[in-house]
Amino acid sequence: MAICLDTYCPLSDKPSVSLLENYWSEHLGTGTLGDLQYVPAMSYVEALAAAREDEKNGVNSTAANHGGDDHSHHKRVLLRTRHNDDDHAEHISVSGFMTPAGPNVTSTLPTIKSGAPLNTTSFITPADWQKSYNGMLDFEANENGHSTYTITIMLVAVFLPVPLSLLRFIPGLTNSRAWTFFHASIVYPAFIGKRHREPVSGNVGMVPTRGQALYIALISLLNLVFLVAPYVSHHPQATFSSPAEQQLSSVGNRAGVLAMGNVVAVFLFSARNNLLVWITDWSHGTYLLLHRWLGYWAALHTVIHSLMLLEYYKRYGSYETEQTREYWIWGIVATITVVAILPTSFLVVRVALYEFFLASHIVLALLFIIGYYYHIWYCYEYNWGYEIWVYLAGGIWGLEHVVRLVRMGWRGYRTAEIGVVKEADGEYLRIDVEGVQLRDGVAYLCFPTLSWRFWETHPFSVAFSSVPSISPTPSTPSTPPTALETEHVGTGEKQTVTTTTTATANANDNSESPKKSTTTFYARIRYGMTYNLAARCRESGSGRIRIPVIIDGPYPHSGALTQLSHCSGMLYIAGGVGITALLPHLLHTESSTKKPGLVQLHWGTRKSGLAADLAPVLARLPAHVEVHVSVGQRLDLDRILERSLIDEEGALGIVVCGPPEMADHVRHKVVQLARSGAGRRPYVLVDEAFSW
Repeated sequence: MAICLDTYCPLSDKPSVSLLENYWSEHLGTGTLGDLQYVPAMSYVEALAAAREDEKNGVNSTAANHGGDDHSHHKRVLLRTRHNDDDHAEHISVSGFMTPAGPNVTSTLPTIKSGAPLNTTSFITPADWQKSYNGMLDFEANENGHSTYTITIMLVAVFLPVPLSLLRFIPGLTNSRAWTFFHASIVYPAFIGKRHREPVSGNVGMVPTRGQALYIALISLLNLVFLVAPYVSHHPQATFSSPAEQQLSSVGNRAGVLAMGNVVAVFLFSARNNLLVWITDWSHGTYLLLHRWLGYWAALHTVIHSLMLLEYYKRYGSYETEQTREYWIWGIVATITVVAILPTSFLVVRVALYEFFLASHIVLALLFIIGYYYHIWYCYEYNWGYEIWVYLAGGIWGLEHVVRLVRMGWRGYRTAEIGVVKEADGEYLRIDVEGVQLRDGVAYLCFPTLSWRFWETHPFSVAFSSVPSISPTPSTPSTPPTALETEHVGTGEKQTVTTTTTATANANDNSESPKKSTTTFYARIRYGMTYNLAARCRESGSGRIRIPVIIDGPYPHSGALTQLSHCSGMLYIAGGVGITALLPHLLHTESSTKKPGLVQLHWGTRKSGLAADLAPVLARLPAHVEVHVSVGQRLDLDRILERSLIDEEGALGIVVCGPPEMADHVRHKVVQLARSGAGRRPYVLVDEAFSW
């Protein structure tokens, strides 16, 4: 071994003597990671000196004859290298590639023969060395490629939103019409057609916006390019007998590593405590959309990895032996689970069987990570570093759930008073959580006694919160009555509903003040948790129930809030229970910088009961907020948007929350006005949507 290192290494990579000595002392007995428990019997210098002495003195013919032919080794020719002494000779390059036969070196020592006993100092022929070098060089270069491209995928996927979102801090950008036109053409519109929030027919899926589609296209392009190229391939070599064999193995292995680079971003983007939501102005809904697309690539890479290596072992390896090994079995577990995640995550399943989707998603994702870990461990143990990807993905998942538990423990065990909203045809729930005062955002509520699935949490938008009232003194003036304009369907007549509130009145109860701080949520009754809560309310004699609740949150609801702060006017459009996501914006808007009419709320609801229940809250809104409530009929969105975007000056913030059809109509109309030039006013559009 020492004479091989001394002969060939200077002709190829030119390592230093210290590096050769380090390899000799730490890696010679392992072949991979250094391990000092295997100490060679003699040092590199000692072994080399002994080998050169054997070469100088020659060996007896018996020793020289091991393994076969010895005719070329009776001459005493000193070791030499081929020089560039004629036009046909090839120069020895640092890379070590000279000819398929290898460098021109000779020795008096016997040559090593495959399968023959190695019982004397021997010499590796140039051709054998060159084949081994080619194989090892390709392996190292391609392994470096696997790691480099996978790290690139992960870093681009995770950190690309940061520089893109920093553009919002450029002074005057929000008020720029050029920037507004760019958003109207490239960022805000649906990628195809008019639908973004509204699912494609049959709940097949959601269409991303053009901005989201650009991100998806970039990540997809990187995944595709890095999967197919570049690779390093030199033949003949000792590792693979043909380029086809090498291609199957190399592409299959790269696909397996690329899968895990995507998985790291997949786990991060699904987290409620995703730091990127706070750093950037991208919404959690956007990250969930990207989570799904990166998941598609992770699943595709996993399948490619499994199929290509299956074909490799069937053609060139010992398939019958490999399929019984532990690493193979755990690889099958990981592949099956990641494939099973896809159909159980389709939108039609998420909508119809949300609880099943959530539980199966968590179980299958954990099985995939466990399967991948043991697949690597049984194959390589900790010698190649592939397990680091498991640590990253698993660490993100574990930290996410630890933070959730901490937040839930900090909020404590609370009591929720729940009832069905009156005169709303049993369509809405009102949830008042006592002892908690949340300002805004989304909170995940867990009702551990509602069903046997005590661990489930579901997202609800914070509508408003109240604090214990203190009875005002006689000298305390009351707030002037607030008039709410309400349009009723059929007659087209407008009715003004006047609600009087005092400076300390709260919207949690129309008749008496609460004894504790309370946070209120509203929810539309559909299925699952909301259906079970409504059923409990109907079964009770009073129509209301008190039930334990645990809160995780609140979390940011949407992005672009930094850009909204630079707008001179605000337009809020709500549909149905979507008003709850907008109330915190309105309740905490700064009156000192807003003139009457510059902040408008247009709310359309089909149920008068919901409007009546929220009337005291609307009465609490600052005086500069202009409120329009339409009961039983659709809002004239085209007229509202045209009037707001054409007649006024200064940037307009548009915040919409409601049914998917309404949100998509607002999005399409806004970009249509901006691109046509009719809407001359700069704007920022925020779609307050929380979707899976």
